[in-house]
Amino acid sequence: MSNQEENVLGAVGEATIDPKDRERGIARRAKSRVRGVNHHAYYCNDVEKTRHFYEDILEMPMTIALRIPDEVFTGKPSPYCHFFFEMGDGSSLAFFDYPDFYDGEPPFTVPTVYHHHIAVNVDSDEAIEYFRAKLESEGYACTYVDHGAFHSLYLKDPGGMNLELCYSPPSAEEFMLRAELIAHGELRKWATTRN
Repeated sequence: MSNQEENVLGAVGEATIDPKDRERGIARRAKSRVRGVNHHAYYCNDVEKTRHFYEDILEMPMTIALRIPDEVFTGKPSPYCHFFFEMGDGSSLAFFDYPDFYDGEPPFTVPTVYHHHIAVNVDSDEAIEYFRAKLESEGYACTYVDHGAFHSLYLKDPGGMNLELCYSPPSAEEFMLRAELIAHGELRKWATTRN
């Protein structure tokens, strides 16, 4: 176990995980009417650069590309393209190329990863290194961070979206179970001390 893994496990206490804690998590998720992420949609201003990044570099197949002639909410003629890249669980990252909504500038800026980012799971540390090599060979700057419970590779896509490739090592399950036991209390402590 790495030093950072010990740090994050220490941050969620020394509680012993009862097998019933796992069962409660499974039951809680089964009750949720929100079943998971279907897609996250973002803007782009260069469809081919975006396609190349997600399909060729990150190896997420493009499964939908819709050319829509009219704006969906008003019905006014305003053509746009909405296209989707699928992940292994069936969810997608989707993009709009909507020329009438902006003039090539993003509708908002996201100066750091803390303001807004999308984190997508990968299946191993080897996958993080594999994608880091591919991304860097294509000129994309990447920053690796060992968060202990998660190992992350941060970068920006061609449209400026902050993206995180995230691997959960074996210690992540214990971290998540311990974190759940103290989450409400920790948030209350934060809320009373932040000012």
